[in-house]
Amino acid sequence: MRSLMFVAPGELRFDDVDDPSIVAASDALVRPLAATTCDLDHHVVADKTPFSGLGPFPLGHECVGTVVEVGSECTSVSVGDVVGVAWHIACGTCAQCRFGHPARCLQHGDAQYGLPVNGAWGGTFSELIRVPYADYNLAPLPAGIDPVHLASIGDNLALGWETVMPTVGGITDPQVAVFGGTGSIGLYCVDVAVHCAHARTVYYDDDPSRMTVAERLGAEVRDVNGKHEKDFHLAVDASADPERLRKALVSVVPEGHVNSVGIYFQDVALPMLQLYIRGVHFHNGKGQARPSMTPTLDAVAAGTLHPELVTSGIYGWDEIPSVLTSDAPGHKPIFVLDG
Repeated sequence: MRSLMFVAPGELRFDDVDDPSIVAASDALVRPLAATTCDLDHHVVADKTPFSGLGPFPLGHECVGTVVEVGSECTSVSVGDVVGVAWHIACGTCAQCRFGHPARCLQHGDAQYGLPVNGAWGGTFSELIRVPYADYNLAPLPAGIDPVHLASIGDNLALGWETVMPTVGGITDPQVAVFGGTGSIGLYCVDVAVHCAHARTVYYDDDPSRMTVAERLGAEVRDVNGKHEKDFHLAVDASADPERLRKALVSVVPEGHVNSVGIYFQDVALPMLQLYIRGVHFHNGKGQARPSMTPTLDAVAAGTLHPELVTSGIYGWDEIPSVLTSDAPGHKPIFVLDG
């Protein structure tokens, strides 16, 4: 089969590699229907992360696909099911997985598709992928919904739900700010905040394309370089930019929450005295994906969420290298296998 390899910054290629096979009785094999980039992938390709010098390795950890083979212990998934694949490798049964923290699985740590971290699991820009603990790590897609725009369900799309709903779901008239910059995550957060949390949502950015999408999703759009309000119940830092993170941290009400989903590879200064005085709750960390995949899919099936508005382009599988190494790959390109 062919697998997309990250070779070096700005250099991607398809390699012929051995097909994966069922290794454990709880495994399944999935053939992608559509795959897309996590916001992190763009930074890897652009040489902005420590991973950029570790190639070649398979790239990609967001896809939906069809189950083509299952191990003898699989009971929740069957051949022919159309599923979303969680980005992380998680057992589903350890203490951390039971707490709803599969990205911190005690058996596999931060193992994942698409990066050379804690094992070799392949990438989702491959023609076939092995999914361990398939009953846990696969989420069936609702019937009758085009799977293409759900390609991000295993990470960024589900992260929108995880970042917003547990924090403001029970607040009357919630106020949410989203500071964009990384690509798609901030826009998925806007969709959830507006249509699931029913929050007044303000989106801060300086990218015209993302700002247009946020406005279509129902947010009030502001230039991130201008003034910003300071009375939000939740501020989402989806920027990976230290200055925007600082703005998010000082934009919430006393005892407000700041959830950062941008990845920082260097230490940054924090306004600790202001956070102390105002009692700000700050959370930073990886998306847990699997617990949020099902409620997100339910909201899409109900017509509440609109992932199609976040998609920046749909391309053929063979176009992956040229699109992702171009000057303008888009904030959420989706690639379709077999037409």
